[in-house]
Amino acid sequence: VYQAQRRGGTGRAATGLRDEDFVEHLLVANSHDTLLCFSNAGKVYWLRVFHIPQGSPTAQGRPLVNMLPLADGERITAILPQPKGAKAEVGDESAEVEDEDEAEAASADVEGADVAGADVESAEAESADAQKADESAADVGPCVFMATANGTVKKTPLAQFSRPRSAGLIALALEPGNTLVGVAIVQPEDDVLLMASSGKAARFKAAAVRAMGRTARGVRGIRLGAQHSVIALIVPEASGAVLAASERGYGKRTPTAEFPVKGRGVQGVIAMRTSIRNGSLVGAVQVFDGDEIMLISDQGTLVRTTANDVSLLSRNTQGVRLIRLAADAKLVGVQRIVETMDERGDGDVAPENTGGPENGGAPEASH
Repeated sequence: VYQAQRRGGTGRAATGLRDEDFVEHLLVANSHDTLLCFSNAGKVYWLRVFHIPQGSPTAQGRPLVNMLPLADGERITAILPQPKGAKAEVGDESAEVEDEDEAEAASADVEGADVAGADVESAEAESADAQKADESAADVGPCVFMATANGTVKKTPLAQFSRPRSAGLIALALEPGNTLVGVAIVQPEDDVLLMASSGKAARFKAAAVRAMGRTARGVRGIRLGAQHSVIALIVPEASGAVLAASERGYGKRTPTAEFPVKGRGVQGVIAMRTSIRNGSLVGAVQVFDGDEIMLISDQGTLVRTTANDVSLLSRNTQGVRLIRLAADAKLVGVQRIVETMDERGDGDVAPENTGGPENGGAPEASH
């Protein structure tokens, strides 16, 4: 549906929008993937992709509140596809039922407590000591790494998210006004890179953040200036490049090797110069040769282009135009597309080295 274009185009309609609505997230996933959905309330929910209705590019979609048990005022702020081969971590319905039974049994002794809230609260209290005992051992395995808008980071063992509950689980404690902006699965030897709206970036070792329980608040990852926030969490790879995009539609690629490893809690180094022309940074993703990206504005306009069309520049530069925006429009996000380039239209400009499809079937649907 969305075919590759050259950078700097005007794009095409990506979704139908209601009045005062705008697009916040863009994700490409396979139909049988499991999504870990993290909310602004600090909870995590499990959702299978095939449970999401497939629609046309101009369809308005189905509200997440109809698919997840979200509370009043709660919304999804980050979505993490469950890695392939991690089915054992996802759990099943029997594990969910068992977990809920344990929560109900633990809450039975709470006199005068609200029944709906006691299930979660007492279960958290019962498991707190066990979580603390397991933290040191769990630190050697894969962890869910989270970053919030105010620069706080947290690392929690993936095993603590292995048993889904229909009502969701607490992923981290958030203070009022703070939101979750990025989630990734990391190994102890990985680095993490935090990108801020000010154009700064902080890179440090994932091991510099100790493993914590699900209800912990976390520690400082990057020191932010006034009115600035974290806009992306990246796990850098040696062959990758960081593609940063600003609210006025400008961006660039920068090799990950140009981002030095520092300690956590610093202000960071310049990742992209912000100016009147560029505006603040609104998104950043890691891309590789041959990748494609999607850019989307707050008015629902979308451009799909190849990452190789975006200039490879050093950190201390402003970048080039990625998408041509109307005077009252702003870029709100950029997403890396990981799929083969098959079924291109004759009228669209394809990248020079496209090649044929790796698999004979039709491309996966995006949600």
